[in-house]
Amino acid sequence: MIADEKPLIARARQGDKDAFRRLVETYQDRLFGLVFSMTQNRELAEDLVQEIFVKAYFALSSFGSQSAFYTWLYRIASNHCLDHLRKKRAHQVSIDRPVGNDSDMTFENTLEAPASDNPDSPLEASSEAAALLDVLDPEQKLILSLRELEGHSYEDLAEMLQCPLNTVKSRLNRAREALKQAYEKKYGPLRPSPGEAGNIPNDKIVLESREKP
Repeated sequence: MIADEKPLIARARQGDKDAFRRLVETYQDRLFGLVFSMTQNRELAEDLVQEIFVKAYFALSSFGSQSAFYTWLYRIASNHCLDHLRKKRAHQVSIDRPVGNDSDMTFENTLEAPASDNPDSPLEASSEAAALLDVLDPEQKLILSLRELEGHSYEDLAEMLQCPLNTVKSRLNRAREALKQAYEKKYGPLRPSPGEAGNIPNDKIVLESREKP
Protein backbone atom coordinates (compact mmCIF):
# COMPACT_ATOMS: atom_id res chain seq x y z
CA MET A 1 0.00 0.00 0.00
CA ILE A 2 1.25 3.49 -0.81
CA ALA A 3 2.20 5.43 2.33
CA ASP A 4 0.11 8.48 1.44
CA GLU A 5 -2.08 7.72 -1.54
CA LYS A 6 -4.50 10.62 -1.12
CA PRO A 7 -2.46 13.04 -3.30
CA LEU A 8 -2.07 10.26 -5.85
CA ILE A 9 -5.82 9.64 -5.90
CA ALA A 10 -6.47 13.38 -6.22
CA ARG A 11 -4.14 13.58 -9.22
CA ALA A 12 -5.75 10.52 -10.79
CA ARG A 13 -9.19 12.08 -10.38
CA GLN A 14 -7.90 15.07 -12.33
CA GLY A 15 -6.93 12.80 -15.21
CA ASP A 16 -3.29 12.10 -14.33
CA LYS A 17 -2.76 8.67 -15.91
CA ASP A 18 0.67 8.22 -14.36
CA ALA A 19 -0.86 8.62 -10.91
CA PHE A 20 -3.54 6.07 -11.72
CA ARG A 21 -0.91 3.72 -13.13
CA ARG A 22 0.85 3.78 -9.74
CA LEU A 23 -2.42 2.86 -8.05
CA VAL A 24 -2.87 0.01 -10.52
CA GLU A 25 0.65 -1.27 -9.82
CA THR A 26 -0.05 -1.16 -6.09
CA TYR A 27 -3.28 -3.14 -6.12
CA GLN A 28 -3.25 -5.26 -9.27
CA ASP A 29 -1.74 -8.37 -7.63
CA ARG A 30 -4.24 -8.38 -4.74
CA LEU A 31 -7.09 -7.76 -7.14
CA PHE A 32 -5.93 -10.56 -9.41
CA GLY A 33 -5.95 -12.92 -6.42
CA LEU A 34 -9.62 -12.24 -5.79
CA VAL A 35 -10.65 -12.50 -9.44
CA PHE A 36 -8.66 -15.69 -9.99
CA SER A 37 -10.23 -17.28 -6.91
CA MET A 38 -13.63 -16.50 -8.44
CA THR A 39 -12.90 -17.70 -11.98
CA GLN A 40 -10.07 -20.26 -11.68
CA ASN A 41 -9.02 -19.17 -15.17
CA ARG A 42 -5.84 -17.12 -15.38
CA GLU A 43 -6.44 -15.58 -18.81
CA LEU A 44 -10.02 -14.69 -17.95
CA ALA A 45 -8.93 -13.23 -14.61
CA GLU A 46 -6.38 -11.01 -16.35
CA ASP A 47 -9.07 -9.72 -18.73
CA LEU A 48 -11.51 -9.06 -15.90
CA VAL A 49 -8.89 -7.21 -13.84
CA GLN A 50 -8.22 -4.91 -16.79
CA GLU A 51 -11.95 -4.25 -17.13
CA ILE A 52 -12.20 -3.55 -13.40
CA PHE A 53 -9.43 -0.95 -13.51
CA VAL A 54 -11.06 0.71 -16.52
CA LYS A 55 -14.31 0.90 -14.56
CA ALA A 56 -12.47 2.28 -11.54
CA TYR A 57 -10.74 4.95 -13.62
CA PHE A 58 -14.00 6.30 -14.98
CA ALA A 59 -15.67 6.05 -11.56
CA LEU A 60 -12.97 7.92 -9.62
CA SER A 61 -15.28 10.90 -9.16
CA SER A 62 -17.53 8.69 -7.01
CA PHE A 63 -14.73 7.70 -4.63
CA GLY A 64 -15.24 9.14 -1.16
CA SER A 65 -12.31 9.77 1.17
CA GLN A 66 -14.25 8.14 4.02
CA SER A 67 -13.49 4.74 2.46
CA ALA A 68 -10.13 3.09 1.97
CA PHE A 69 -9.23 3.06 -1.71
CA TYR A 70 -8.62 -0.70 -1.82
CA THR A 71 -12.06 -1.30 -0.22
CA TRP A 72 -13.72 0.85 -2.86
CA LEU A 73 -11.74 -0.92 -5.57
CA TYR A 74 -12.64 -4.36 -4.23
CA ARG A 75 -16.31 -3.37 -4.21
CA ILE A 76 -16.09 -2.60 -7.93
CA ALA A 77 -14.22 -5.87 -8.49
CA SER A 78 -16.76 -7.89 -6.50
CA ASN A 79 -19.69 -6.47 -8.45
CA HIS A 80 -17.90 -7.02 -11.76
CA CYS A 81 -17.11 -10.66 -10.90
CA LEU A 82 -20.69 -11.28 -9.80
CA ASP A 83 -22.03 -9.83 -13.04
CA HIS A 84 -19.72 -12.09 -15.04
CA LEU A 85 -20.61 -15.23 -13.06
CA ARG A 86 -24.33 -14.52 -13.25
CA LYS A 87 -24.15 -14.09 -17.00
CA LYS A 88 -22.09 -17.26 -17.30
CA ARG A 89 -24.54 -19.23 -15.18
CA ALA A 90 -27.48 -17.89 -17.21
CA HIS A 91 -25.81 -19.21 -20.37
CA GLN A 92 -25.21 -22.58 -18.73
CA VAL A 93 -28.77 -23.12 -17.50
CA SER A 94 -30.67 -21.80 -20.54
CA ILE A 95 -30.67 -23.98 -23.67
CA ASP A 96 -32.77 -21.43 -25.52
CA ARG A 97 -30.36 -18.53 -25.11
CA PRO A 98 -27.90 -17.88 -27.97
CA VAL A 99 -24.40 -19.00 -27.10
CA GLY A 100 -21.92 -16.16 -26.64
CA ASN A 101 -18.16 -16.15 -26.47
CA ASP A 102 -18.03 -16.15 -22.68
CA SER A 103 -20.10 -19.35 -22.57
CA ASP A 104 -17.03 -21.20 -23.82
CA MET A 105 -15.06 -20.21 -20.72
CA THR A 106 -14.43 -23.03 -18.27
CA PHE A 107 -13.05 -22.95 -14.74
CA GLU A 108 -9.65 -24.61 -14.43
CA ASN A 109 -8.92 -26.32 -11.12
CA THR A 110 -5.17 -25.76 -11.09
CA LEU A 111 -4.22 -24.96 -7.51
CA GLU A 112 -2.90 -27.29 -4.84
CA ALA A 113 -4.70 -28.66 -1.78
CA PRO A 114 -4.65 -26.70 1.50
CA ALA A 115 -2.25 -27.94 4.15
CA SER A 116 -2.76 -25.55 7.05
CA ASP A 117 -3.91 -26.95 10.41
CA ASN A 118 -4.37 -23.47 11.86
CA PRO A 119 -8.11 -22.85 12.24
CA ASP A 120 -7.55 -19.09 12.30
CA SER A 121 -5.72 -18.89 8.98
CA PRO A 122 -7.50 -18.31 5.64
CA LEU A 123 -8.13 -21.32 3.47
CA GLU A 124 -5.51 -21.78 0.79
CA ALA A 125 -6.92 -22.25 -2.68
CA SER A 126 -6.90 -25.85 -3.93
CA SER A 127 -8.19 -27.95 -6.78
CA GLU A 128 -10.70 -29.51 -4.39
CA ALA A 129 -11.67 -26.12 -2.97
CA ALA A 130 -12.07 -24.69 -6.46
CA ALA A 131 -14.28 -27.56 -7.55
CA LEU A 132 -16.48 -27.19 -4.47
CA LEU A 133 -16.70 -23.40 -4.67
CA ASP A 134 -17.66 -23.68 -8.31
CA VAL A 135 -21.01 -25.30 -7.48
CA LEU A 136 -22.04 -22.50 -5.12
CA ASP A 137 -24.11 -19.47 -6.04
CA PRO A 138 -21.96 -16.55 -7.25
CA GLU A 139 -22.75 -14.54 -4.09
CA GLN A 140 -21.70 -17.44 -1.85
CA LYS A 141 -18.54 -17.99 -3.86
CA LEU A 142 -17.68 -14.30 -3.61
CA ILE A 143 -18.09 -13.96 0.14
CA LEU A 144 -16.13 -17.15 0.83
CA SER A 145 -13.36 -16.01 -1.51
CA LEU A 146 -13.17 -12.60 0.16
CA ARG A 147 -13.18 -14.04 3.69
CA GLU A 148 -11.40 -17.39 3.47
CA LEU A 149 -9.03 -16.90 0.53
CA GLU A 150 -8.39 -13.14 0.77
CA GLY A 151 -8.65 -12.95 4.56
CA HIS A 152 -10.77 -9.79 4.79
CA SER A 153 -12.36 -8.89 8.11
CA TYR A 154 -16.10 -8.83 8.69
CA GLU A 155 -15.90 -5.03 8.78
CA ASP A 156 -14.14 -4.94 5.40
CA LEU A 157 -16.77 -7.26 3.95
CA ALA A 158 -19.59 -5.09 5.26
CA GLU A 159 -18.07 -2.05 3.55
CA MET A 160 -17.25 -3.90 0.32
CA LEU A 161 -20.66 -5.52 0.04
CA GLN A 162 -22.47 -2.47 1.45
CA CYS A 163 -24.52 -4.37 4.00
CA PRO A 164 -24.74 -4.56 7.82
CA LEU A 165 -22.27 -6.66 9.80
CA ASN A 166 -24.96 -9.12 10.86
CA THR A 167 -25.91 -9.63 7.21
CA VAL A 168 -22.29 -10.44 6.39
CA LYS A 169 -22.17 -13.06 9.16
CA SER A 170 -25.49 -14.54 8.05
CA ARG A 171 -24.37 -14.78 4.43
CA LEU A 172 -21.09 -16.38 5.48
CA ASN A 173 -22.89 -18.96 7.59
CA ARG A 174 -25.15 -19.89 4.69
CA ALA A 175 -22.20 -20.05 2.29
CA ARG A 176 -20.21 -22.25 4.68
CA GLU A 177 -23.17 -24.57 5.13
CA ALA A 178 -23.57 -24.79 1.34
CA LEU A 179 -19.85 -25.59 1.04
CA LYS A 180 -20.15 -28.28 3.72
CA GLN A 181 -23.10 -29.84 1.90
CA ALA A 182 -21.21 -29.77 -1.40
CA TYR A 183 -18.26 -31.48 0.29
CA GLU A 184 -20.40 -34.20 1.87
CA LYS A 185 -22.24 -34.80 -1.39
CA LYS A 186 -18.93 -35.43 -3.14
CA TYR A 187 -16.85 -37.12 -0.42
CA GLY A 188 -19.30 -38.35 2.21
CA PRO A 189 -19.90 -37.22 5.82
CA LEU A 190 -17.18 -35.14 7.42
CA ARG A 191 -15.08 -36.68 10.17
CA PRO A 192 -14.91 -34.65 13.41
CA SER A 193 -11.50 -33.44 14.49
CA PRO A 194 -9.90 -35.21 17.50
CA GLY A 195 -11.56 -33.98 20.67
CA GLU A 196 -14.30 -32.20 18.72
CA ALA A 197 -17.85 -33.15 19.58
CA GLY A 198 -20.40 -33.74 16.88
CA ASN A 199 -19.91 -33.83 13.16
CA ILE A 200 -20.06 -30.16 12.16
CA PRO A 201 -16.57 -28.80 11.47
CA ASN A 202 -15.73 -25.15 11.28
CA ASP A 203 -15.23 -23.59 7.86
CA LYS A 204 -11.44 -23.65 8.10
CA ILE A 205 -11.18 -27.46 8.17
CA VAL A 206 -14.01 -28.44 5.86
CA LEU A 207 -11.57 -29.04 3.02
CA GLU A 208 -8.91 -30.61 5.20
CA SER A 209 -10.96 -33.47 6.64
CA ARG A 210 -10.85 -35.70 3.59
CA GLU A 211 -8.71 -38.71 4.41
CA LYS A 212 -5.44 -38.64 2.50
CA PRO A 213 -4.33 -41.78 0.61
